Amino acid sequence: MTASRYLFHDFCLDPAARELRRHGELVVLPVSSIDCLAYLIAHRERAVGRDELIAAVWGRTDVADTLLAQTVLRIRRALGETGGEQSSIRTVPRFGYRWTADTQVEEGAAAVAPEPAEVAASAAPENIRVAASVPTPSVVPRSKRRLAFAAAALLLAALAGGWLWHSRQVSQPLAGEGERVAAYVMPAQAPDAAEWSWLRLGLMDLVAGRLRAGGLATAPAESVLTVLKQSGSPPPAFADALEVVPSAEFHGNRWQVSLAARHGEERILAKAEADDVLGAGRIAADQLLIKLGYQPPPARDAPSTLALQELLQRTKAAILADQFDLARSLIAQTAPELRQSPEVALRLAQIEMGEGRYESVQQQATALLDRLPRDADASLHGRILNLLGGAQVRLARYAEADASYEEALGVLRAVDDPIGLAIAYTGRAAVAAQREDLERATAELGRARVEFAAGADALGVAHTDMNLGLVAAQRYRVAQSLPMLRQAEARLRELGAREESVYASFAMIGVQLQLLDYAAARALSDGNWPPEAHTGNERLRWQLVLARAHVLLVEGRLAEAAEQLDRLERESSPTQDAATRTIARALAARVALQRGNFAQAAERAQSALTASLRSDEPDTYLLTWLVQARALRGGARLDEAGQQTAALRIWVDANPSEWRQLEATLAEAEQAWAEGRRDDALAKFTDANQRADRLGVPEDRVEVAAAAVPALIAADQLDRASAVVGTIATWAPVDFRAAWAEAQLLRALGRTEEWQRAYERASALARERVVPALRESGVAAK
Repeated sequence: MTASRYLFHDFCLDPAARELRRHGELVVLPVSSIDCLAYLIAHRERAVGRDELIAAVWGRTDVADTLLAQTVLRIRRALGETGGEQSSIRTVPRFGYRWTADTQVEEGAAAVAPEPAEVAASAAPENIRVAASVPTPSVVPRSKRRLAFAAAALLLAALAGGWLWHSRQVSQPLAGEGERVAAYVMPAQAPDAAEWSWLRLGLMDLVAGRLRAGGLATAPAESVLTVLKQSGSPPPAFADALEVVPSAEFHGNRWQVSLAARHGEERILAKAEADDVLGAGRIAADQLLIKLGYQPPPARDAPSTLALQELLQRTKAAILADQFDLARSLIAQTAPELRQSPEVALRLAQIEMGEGRYESVQQQATALLDRLPRDADASLHGRILNLLGGAQVRLARYAEADASYEEALGVLRAVDDPIGLAIAYTGRAAVAAQREDLERATAELGRARVEFAAGADALGVAHTDMNLGLVAAQRYRVAQSLPMLRQAEARLRELGAREESVYASFAMIGVQLQLLDYAAARALSDGNWPPEAHTGNERLRWQLVLARAHVLLVEGRLAEAAEQLDRLERESSPTQDAATRTIARALAARVALQRGNFAQAAERAQSALTASLRSDEPDTYLLTWLVQARALRGGARLDEAGQQTAALRIWVDANPSEWRQLEATLAEAEQAWAEGRRDDALAKFTDANQRADRLGVPEDRVEVAAAAVPALIAADQLDRASAVVGTIATWAPVDFRAAWAEAQLLRALGRTEEWQRAYERASALARERVVPALRESGVAAK
């Protein structure tokens, strides 16, 4: 693969690095602007529709056209265009935009994957000699569970970061039962004037927070907005909750805020007037609390703080709408003394977080903590620390992030801030997962779940449940993870969180494949097919295509699997879908191997063995490495296969897990058998079988047994072969490998009639797979 750069006017755009330079100097632009520019240039042969561009840049279709227009305007200004000039980006009326500047494509150096042997050497223990020419990349920081579905291993990628919860302090946290939502607030009805447009979300957030502070379990505004964006209406899960619809009107010199509350047939109306709209909103919320039998929280806001409160509500409303430039301009227009307040400084850092400027966030949050008064509000202190931790996780500074979250917990435990605590626990879980301490990650997620429930954040609870299921799968407890994921998916669907429920289904497909329940995996895939009918997130769509290809592969429908993988390679984004595309190439190597095309399988496996796959998906990297070694052996390149197998063992010993040790042992057994070292091979097959039995994952047990049975038969150890076949016979009706192992054994035992039936069953399950000739598998009839 090559990394392309685009040259135009005096600029150079590097989409992979997400950098725009002019005369070599970096031009600072938000990530969304870089992605928008790259997409327009990549499709410069045609006009790009607004909906297509929005989906490509933001991964969803519910983004306002005004945000896209602001993004294009920002790009034009960065390119030096003024007024109505459109020398680079031309507006196509009533359709979208087209890139028109003369552009040269500069192909960079081929992105050649490092040789697995080099990777192994770089991770080798100190007592192993390493060639001086071998580079020394960092040791793998985390483990993700296999090609079946490493892509779903945690919410690190598919839903814009997953584990990396909404750290701009918009609580769209990680994926219940046990939480009680007594009320939820809808977006407010506000005057049409542009200067008051912020009230639609700002007043909604204020009322929800006030009701929650008074003891009424009220869903956070962010969670309600997430659901409304996806489903357009309140979810069924809120059917028994009190719905509150705020409205604001300006009469004379006074603001009037009304809260229309509804629960079934019961109607409650609370009204209040004040000189400022936020004051009227607080009074109305307090009146509603009293009518519902709750004690309003104490009024802590002095008149001097009203301007600050209004600024914070307005900027938060802008952030909720992804209008970061608007939020920043609102702060810039306010009085200098107001801009010096810690709350406004935090808001500026949150804006930077939303734009992906993580280094800047760390600098701003650290400086803010240094100047924070000793008697500062504990919740404010905790929010700053949580934001700092979020930036540090994204910068892969895990030790620093862990310390930030630990300090946040110490601060927040002294106040009633369950959502803040939940975010801190979730952050610690993220750090633990990066360190492969999955037991601790599970414990931290459990604590986060309790706090999300206490904060009446039903969506936060459901997200956490989904992550608990994914961590269980990552710990090779797939049977335990399935009901957890199933429950989370149902809850997310009930809450109206369509994209998250689709992602949970995507994760369940991988778990079902590990359990060899191919019918269930197919049903889940069918239920989310075609992807565009089930999600507006293009990144998630391609993951569903990847899942579909995997299901087709295990069914032996190799042509259809290859078709989906080719489509993914052809149509997905090389930058935004880079991880998914790499895993697709790894899957394509397996397709080629099952077709008996060993040279192609080795080539495709090598193209997938990239440094990014090694660091982000180490278990998938290992599986792809195994495919490469098998392809080399199948192509009579035994020496090369031996070198790769030896390197693979070094890498696994340097980055160990129980499952990786199993796969390395199996690779050594297969290589030893191919080299004629039969006793060594049989001993390692036995070791691998025992490891697979301890893990108890059906996919592992069948993989190892299917490889060991031909060797045991060839060694005339039919009793042992029978015992091994017996352990996987339950999957013979659905899994080709188990069926073929059983057929080989029956042939060797001379049971002609049973062999014929078993052979027919295995052949039917094989579909388009190449069925090994009996003489190649070492089977001879008795």
